[in-house]
Amino acid sequence: MADTGIGLDVRSELLYRTMLQRATWRTRELAQTLAWPADQVVRVLDTLRAEGLAAVSGKDGSASRAVEPCIALPTLLASRMREGRSPQPCPVRIGRFIALHEQAERFGDSGEGGENRHDVSVIIERLVAKVEREVVLLVPHYAEGAFEFSRPVVDMVLRRGAKVRAVWASSVIKAPGAMAHAQWLSQEGVALRSVSTLPPRAMIMDGAVAVVVDETEGIRVVRSAAELERLSALAERFWERGATVRQTGRQPVAPTRRPRSEVVLRLLSEGLTDDAIARRLGCSVRTVRNDVASAMEALDARSRFQAGARAMQVGLI
Repeated sequence: MADTGIGLDVRSELLYRTMLQRATWRTRELAQTLAWPADQVVRVLDTLRAEGLAAVSGKDGSASRAVEPCIALPTLLASRMREGRSPQPCPVRIGRFIALHEQAERFGDSGEGGENRHDVSVIIERLVAKVEREVVLLVPHYAEGAFEFSRPVVDMVLRRGAKVRAVWASSVIKAPGAMAHAQWLSQEGVALRSVSTLPPRAMIMDGAVAVVVDETEGIRVVRSAAELERLSALAERFWERGATVRQTGRQPVAPTRRPRSEVVLRLLSEGLTDDAIARRLGCSVRTVRNDVASAMEALDARSRFQAGARAMQVGLI
């Protein structure tokens, strides 16, 4: 089936666009809205989940939700670039898709009265796309589909060259789904610790903004310097008290390195020369030039500068 330019076939993009219109969907609702057979919805939805564009809803484990374009589409582009898979997404179309979606959200044209804007996963995904240094997660319980267990969120942070630290309540580690996620975090080099109890559920980004989820107060985006300082200090106390989760499976897993091509793009965007990048990465200048040439081709860029700038514009780094 024909590619639409963002790396999806026509049916996958139609389903994805439909899912972006509200926070959660069940299969039968999608089938009714699109006038598709239920089994076709299931097949296409499975494809979107495999590509990181859809996930189980953190609100309702029997429903699905669309991952925000600012996270999902750069992740898809990064995956296709790493693997050399086709169809290759067009960065310009990805940038346009993200911009139009965010513009529609700002003007309230997001379906069902802008319901999407009140979903914690959507808030997290939009904020985390701008992280520069570090994300700290405080996780008191496990819930499938919750933002704390989102691989696209973690992948975005790491691609941007930032760090992730997570503190889990000890009860979280016992959940089968959490164990699998912990194993993946270990592979990605994410530091994970556990404590016996953990009252706040929060995500702190660069110490500059946080999202706190409370059963009584609901979702709060925290920007107050005083409150951020208190929350960050609390997170540090839990971190210092926490026990390192050293082994999350039968066999210990060595952390994987981020793909060199992503690091090269990030250093390009900082204005480094090929020689400087080669010294930083401990590889030959020829290797760096090959990576730059591949990135320019994948990003449809006419210069190394444009490749770095375009990677930043579409959220690839």
